[in-house]
Amino acid sequence: MPELREVFEVTTKQMGEPNVDSWREQERRQRRTSRNKRLGALAVAAAIGLVAVVVVIRAADDGTGTQPAIQPTPAPPASAVPETDYVIDLNTGEMTPLPESIARNSISDWYAVSPDGTMVAYTSHDEAGRTQVFIASLDGTDSQQVTDDPRGAGVPDWSPDGAAIAYQASGDGDVNNIFVLDLATGETLQVTHEKPTSEIGAVGPQFSPDGAFIVYDVDRGDGWGVRIVPVTGGRSVLLVGGQGTDVEAVQAGEGTLSPDGATLAVGCFGRLEGICIAHAQGTNLRALVSGPSLFGPKWSPEGTRIAYYNGDTKEVFVVDVATGENTFVAEGTAPEWLDDHTLIVEIT
Repeated sequence: MPELREVFEVTTKQMGEPNVDSWREQERRQRRTSRNKRLGALAVAAAIGLVAVVVVIRAADDGTGTQPAIQPTPAPPASAVPETDYVIDLNTGEMTPLPESIARNSISDWYAVSPDGTMVAYTSHDEAGRTQVFIASLDGTDSQQVTDDPRGAGVPDWSPDGAAIAYQASGDGDVNNIFVLDLATGETLQVTHEKPTSEIGAVGPQFSPDGAFIVYDVDRGDGWGVRIVPVTGGRSVLLVGGQGTDVEAVQAGEGTLSPDGATLAVGCFGRLEGICIAHAQGTNLRALVSGPSLFGPKWSPEGTRIAYYNGDTKEVFVVDVATGENTFVAEGTAPEWLDDHTLIVEIT
């Protein structure tokens, strides 16, 4: 397992300060440029069984020690999918709607589960109609607003020790930045200081497994990139992407580190398109699952699988990182692991 502080220091020496562009704009570009490559209509099977249908695609070794990326293979959609955001047990296929007090009020495509698995952070409206971060018990009780940003806040992520929440907000400025909230004291710290070169800025914070760093996406006007910064603030360094908008360049977003801190997962497009993985410092980038409109990679707690979703078909998949075993598991988007066999899924 690499020491993240060492990775940060090494990357600082190696990486420059390239500019990057809007993730949502790049998503739209990706969809336009990949229109002719879209998969055909998905086949719907008549049999209704377990929601998790596994399709194993084993590629021959190409001599490099790695397997070529695979295409996600859809399976029959589940029956009786709840009409609201829900929890699915991957072992049994059982789907349980989230408490109405959470699902009804959530306006974000991003849930974050506390390290002990008892609470969830989400985005909702405050009394003034602004988006803010809320937390609640998974049974829907003890809901409370934890941010009070004058221009709104969202996309929360819980620290590994459960003591803090990172989120994106514009604060008093004109561009998004990353903030960290101490849940015990209510104090906030601005971690990034992106300049208003675009309407997006720094978004999608994800804590490193040791809690010492935050991985995030940033728009500086020249393509999306994933960066890492100390949780206390300071200089950030580029890990993946952010090298221009040329179609041959690799753009990346939604970066997240594996539980052991050794591997980075991202959504990528350009020369590589799909769900990609790399070493923690951003080297040896490769496509794990190829295809357009694949987003939201999330590592399972045991660190062997990645959940993600297809933004076009609104379907959630889970891929085994070592074997390439790819599984359709649910209808919806933005999967979040509750434990090793349970996902929270959003219905859009």
